[in-house]
Amino acid sequence: GAGIAGLSCAWRLQQTGHSVEVLERERTAGGRMRSERRGGYVVDRGAQFIASGYRNLHQVAHSLGLGDRVENIACTRNAILRDGKLCAGDYDSLGEFLRSDLLSRRAKVRLPRLLFEIFRHRKRLDPLHPEKAADIDRDDMARYLRRVVGEEALEYLLAPAFSSTFDSDPEELSGAFALLAIRFLAGGFRLQTIQGGVGALTRALADRLSVRVGWPASSVETQPGGARVRYLAPSGERSLIADAAVVAVPGSMVTDLCHELTEVEHGFFEQVRYVRGIITHLLLAEPPETLPYYGVAFPRSEGLDLYGMAVDHHKPGAAPKGAGLVNAALTSSAAARLFEMPDDVVVERVLGDLARTPVGPLDPVDAVVHRWDPMMPQFHAGYLRHLRAFLSRSERSPRLAFAGDYLVGPYTEAALTSGLRAANEVIRSLAES
Repeated sequence: GAGIAGLSCAWRLQQTGHSVEVLERERTAGGRMRSERRGGYVVDRGAQFIASGYRNLHQVAHSLGLGDRVENIACTRNAILRDGKLCAGDYDSLGEFLRSDLLSRRAKVRLPRLLFEIFRHRKRLDPLHPEKAADIDRDDMARYLRRVVGEEALEYLLAPAFSSTFDSDPEELSGAFALLAIRFLAGGFRLQTIQGGVGALTRALADRLSVRVGWPASSVETQPGGARVRYLAPSGERSLIADAAVVAVPGSMVTDLCHELTEVEHGFFEQVRYVRGIITHLLLAEPPETLPYYGVAFPRSEGLDLYGMAVDHHKPGAAPKGAGLVNAALTSSAAARLFEMPDDVVVERVLGDLARTPVGPLDPVDAVVHRWDPMMPQFHAGYLRHLRAFLSRSERSPRLAFAGDYLVGPYTEAALTSGLRAANEVIRSLAES
């Protein structure tokens, strides 16, 4: 696979002297980290931003000569809709938070309990090694946060923030994942982009590699002496023999390719979950005056089919001068209902919902609808225990490594990190053989 995980893995292997071939079923490399031009607009199809705390990603970008093209997003303020009003969802000071009308005083008083939970479990909370938190992975996020901070803070602050970022309802994520994500934010999360879109990183990687686009793999079989990969080339079915293989596809698709996994490996992949989703990009002649924010989240109680929206024209170069660009993410239930519907039906649904909010009516000059199946891994309650068992397994399929966001976290930094780790695993195993 030629997403950020597979490309970073192949790049690291090539950097250490190995000959690498990347097979990609799509016609374009990049996976869920791709950008495309639409007239004078730059549309980030899947991944929407990078962050200052993405240390591994920044190191790779610098090595590729992209360091000077990383820019801060001009506006990073966020808001949450409550009772028909957009309320600030992030704060520069304690006084600003206390004056906010998003939460009642009673709810605000309970929020420090969440900080205490993070402090109490700090030794287990390593965002790039989430398996360390397996022992505290018991409840789903909704149940856990409701117990810690109460119903109001859950429904009007935390659930909207997580749902609009990870396209999942809080019942579909774990409380331990919530702590890991907040810990990740605390490590440095200034929102950034790359000139030309975040997909510039995957394009730069693909340009330095041998990537066969439109060549879907059909099976991967390994044994102590090497790996056989069968795939569909334009000329028909073919196969190749390699020293090792790395499967860098969404975790829910691994068993479709690998039919001879160990019992522990097969059991793990059988319970990896992904959400499927829809992101709609609205290209506007001018920026809406009602959106002085970058992100807007919509609580479930507002009755919308949207988790949230992002104001992309705050990204340098994302829209022509004086124009606007926003995107909206549908809820998982709405995405399931509308997944097979025509684009104009999806756009009409999005515009209708936004018109019911302070955003107001929008009249886009164009719209782009992107459907993702799978879209993003769900770190559900109990998942970290399965992940720990998988990563520490003693019996492993020979000459086979895995890479993907499901192994570290639903972030581009995590996916890239998984690719670098898979490359190191291959390098180590070949050196030992």
